[in-house]
Amino acid sequence: ESVEEERVWKGNWNFRELPYGHDYFIENVVDPAHVPVSHHNVVGNRYGDLSLGMKTLIPLTKDGFSISVSSGDSNQPPSSTTFNAPSQVLIKSDFGTDGARQYLELYSSPSRPGFSNHVGRIVIIKDSTNEMPKLLKQFTLPLPHWVNHVMASAFLHQDALFLHGQERSFAKYGQYQTTKPNNNGSYAKAVLPTSTDKGVMNFRNWMSKFAGGFIPFKGDTAMPKADNEVVFDVWNSHTKHCKYCLTALNRIKKMRAVAFIASALVAAIRPKFLGMVGSIVG
Repeated sequence: ESVEEERVWKGNWNFRELPYGHDYFIENVVDPAHVPVSHHNVVGNRYGDLSLGMKTLIPLTKDGFSISVSSGDSNQPPSSTTFNAPSQVLIKSDFGTDGARQYLELYSSPSRPGFSNHVGRIVIIKDSTNEMPKLLKQFTLPLPHWVNHVMASAFLHQDALFLHGQERSFAKYGQYQTTKPNNNGSYAKAVLPTSTDKGVMNFRNWMSKFAGGFIPFKGDTAMPKADNEVVFDVWNSHTKHCKYCLTALNRIKKMRAVAFIASALVAAIRPKFLGMVGSIVG
């Protein structure tokens, strides 16, 4: 959209190879109902009013779809979730009545069976007076890149274990597998969708109607077994590929080495020093 450049704040990009497939990532982020449940006390509260109202903004086509999402709070304006096929989800949330809004700009692509590459960031539009809303200032703190990446990993972990297990369980018991064709209609039978799954089923219908119903990987398309260590393996999925996190890790290792040497010196010197002090006092 067209707005004055000075009103636009763009967060740092974060990337991660996620331990579940591209379709499971897209399904998750077009499902507003999961947010207060999976991200309890971070975004929302799973014990509060979880009622949602959903309307179609842009009907499903080969290019994607868009839905409007309103909560039980009448003072909170509706948000929108837009799937721009085949790999982007844009979540827009308005703040106040002066034009301030936040976008979650999320991208995903298949990497291998049971895994996907994710890139994402936050974009904030300040209000018409060029002021940042108080609720959004926390996202604009001048934190180092590596701190933002650590926080992003913690957020992603809140979804990961369930999605990882669900995908592999469906594949193991033959209910649904992304890498196999002729899945049209079988996903709805596997998950029994509810009225709040409008985004989920729109995406699954897009997969069925416009993407052949599966992701055509080459070579071995077998689904790997569930593995909790893989879910939380930040080193292989992010850190070893990130110059910011690697630099921070190397500095921490150097600080640890210096601290170890300093503590060893103190341990060696301290008894002699205390003995000398004791002799003088005595």
